[in-house]
Amino acid sequence: MKRWNQFSRCAAVVGALAATGTMPLFAQTNFQTTESRQYIAIGTGPENIFLVRPGVGPAVSVSGYELGANRAPVPSSSDFLTNGSSGGPSLLFNVPSIPLAALPVFVGNCNNGNIAITHPAGVFTLSETGIYGNLGIRTAQPAQAADIGVGNSFYNDPNGYPNTFTSTGPTNPGVNNNTGGFGTFVPAQAASPLAAIAQPVAAGVTGNTNFTALLAEIAAARSTINTLPQTAVMNVPSGVQSTDRTILLNPGRNVIDIVTNGNDLLFDTMTLLVDGPPGAYAIFRVPADIKMGISNSNLLIGTGGMDINSVLFYSIRPDNSSHFEISNSIINGFAFWSLGEEGASIVVSQAQGCAQFVADKISIDGSRLCNCGFAPAIVAAPVRGDANCDGVFNNFDIDPFILRLTNPAAYAAAYPGCPAATTDINGDGVVNNFDIDPFVNCVTSGGCP
Repeated sequence: MKRWNQFSRCAAVVGALAATGTMPLFAQTNFQTTESRQYIAIGTGPENIFLVRPGVGPAVSVSGYELGANRAPVPSSSDFLTNGSSGGPSLLFNVPSIPLAALPVFVGNCNNGNIAITHPAGVFTLSETGIYGNLGIRTAQPAQAADIGVGNSFYNDPNGYPNTFTSTGPTNPGVNNNTGGFGTFVPAQAASPLAAIAQPVAAGVTGNTNFTALLAEIAAARSTINTLPQTAVMNVPSGVQSTDRTILLNPGRNVIDIVTNGNDLLFDTMTLLVDGPPGAYAIFRVPADIKMGISNSNLLIGTGGMDINSVLFYSIRPDNSSHFEISNSIINGFAFWSLGEEGASIVVSQAQGCAQFVADKISIDGSRLCNCGFAPAIVAAPVRGDANCDGVFNNFDIDPFILRLTNPAAYAAAYPGCPAATTDINGDGVVNNFDIDPFVNCVTSGGCP
């Protein structure tokens, strides 16, 4: 009897709905990064001209210090090592301190410094670099052909090349999130020969890799990101941002278009803090006619709950210039993708933190970086009719459904984060009185299709 009374109540609200209007559905992520998030660097270009693709030389080149690890103070200094090397990169006093409102930068081995060389004619070079990962360096062509120059570089070296490190924790507790520590330089001759990346050992290098799924992901992301509706604008009229800036994200997807009046964008000697609640993520679209630089700056994720791998700077500039240039900076939680396929490059020099790079050509020098592959929060598909968002559809959803129709604000307060798709029963993109009859049908039939 109670069940049928609830149906009657549901039908009775029809006349009261004329003034409630409709509410749009929440935006959902409609491309995946399951494959791409595994790699800190994805080089997509061929070595030489290949059909319509311009040659880029090495798709990925790395020269010191380490990928998949950050074994240094934050900001790193030039005097924390003993045994023949002083350390580096020299960022202390060259970048702002890490504010308390930002997540601390991870220190240690993160074991995710994987590299993908996706073109069948793509190649790579390494020099004086320690790679720590779980997939290693994967290439589309045979491993020996893809290696055009590796010197003093080691994969998962058990002796810790290029250095060991012991963290001593925060250097200024309650003031900033800088951290200190000390370590010992590990020279190449002290590294394990079995960890050598160079041929013939080729430790960590896997050739003839099938990148079909990864390339499909990148293609889907390109076509999707270009058409996503804008949710906000980041205005930098002169192109130079030289004062600290905080960007607060809304829940879910944030698509932020950068506006610089045609000037190249430069973050110069400042801190950019991006913060948001759990599940928030941001795609910053860089105009196709500008380049982006980061110099002596920090790009950081805040402490509001969003994941550290939830911010992407995206460019589709159609030329072979350096679309992203990062120097003497701390990057913690940001990905940089240039998907124009015209020979574009990303150049990174003296950087520290956690990042990801996708482009035809990627050059990394003197850096210590973990992988923060872009991985927006995946929200489980909502159960149609599950108005209280407990994961099932049953009689307990009737009262929340009525509240959703009659008082959307009260519903949002009572069931925060519950997507509108659960109560858009007829699937027309809005929640209104036309959903009542379908809802009743769902209850009487034991579920929604």
